[in-house]
Amino acid sequence: MKKVKIIVKITLLSIGCLATIFLITFLIRKLRVESDNKNISSTNFVVNYYGILESEAEDISIALELNYDRIRTELKDPKHDKISVFIYPNQSDFNKAIGIMNSNASGTSRGPLEFHLKYETWYNSIFPQKMEKVAVHEFTHCVQLNILIQDALSKSQNEKIADFDKNFETGFEKNYPQWFWEAICDYEAGIVNNLSVKYGMKNSPTLKELNNSNQIYNVGYTIVEYFVSKYGKEKLPEFIKSYGNFEKVIGVTEMQFEIEWQKFVKEKY
Repeated sequence: MKKVKIIVKITLLSIGCLATIFLITFLIRKLRVESDNKNISSTNFVVNYYGILESEAEDISIALELNYDRIRTELKDPKHDKISVFIYPNQSDFNKAIGIMNSNASGTSRGPLEFHLKYETWYNSIFPQKMEKVAVHEFTHCVQLNILIQDALSKSQNEKIADFDKNFETGFEKNYPQWFWEAICDYEAGIVNNLSVKYGMKNSPTLKELNNSNQIYNVGYTIVEYFVSKYGKEKLPEFIKSYGNFEKVIGVTEMQFEIEWQKFVKEKY
């Protein structure tokens, strides 16, 4: 009985110490974050932020610039104007800004020239969230949209802007594969985790299933990793413009690709 009491006391004391450490670091962070709207303007981005540390915004700005030329070169992105980045300190502010009240997302793109990020995690007072990779992920969405829009414009028949925008949006939502939309972003940002891959692949998901599953964030990197290892990075720009047409770009069916990709993942992960 005494041993049980001792264990309980030690447990409660440990919880109390952790809670105190969290509270202190939380308060210190609150005092140091930028409460007013600020921005960092670099060569290719304007990072707008509040409610986070200036150093955290700088880290995101630097990561974006370091990856800018590489990603645009790999994907053959046409001329890209400066991109606006908006960072929010919590889910509520992020959701209000993007107009989706029930979102749990950490980021979203708004066309080829704008994306938004939610920085906060519940534990970020002690373990601040590393958002650089999430930022690069969202930037890759902007690149994809720029490629697709510029390609569509080159083929358009002098449509009115309103008609072009409507037709492009409808075609994109209907035909562009959601699995590839996310997978190539995770690949370019280097977002991959062996345990997550194993978890995401346990039911051997098909690409069509991944169009409507959050498991794409666990396994998406591996899809493009296999594609590049087998067919080369030079095929990625063409695959984007073809809206994911396997037979046209690499000469195999979607099912054939799927089988070989699943085999690749089982062998490597």
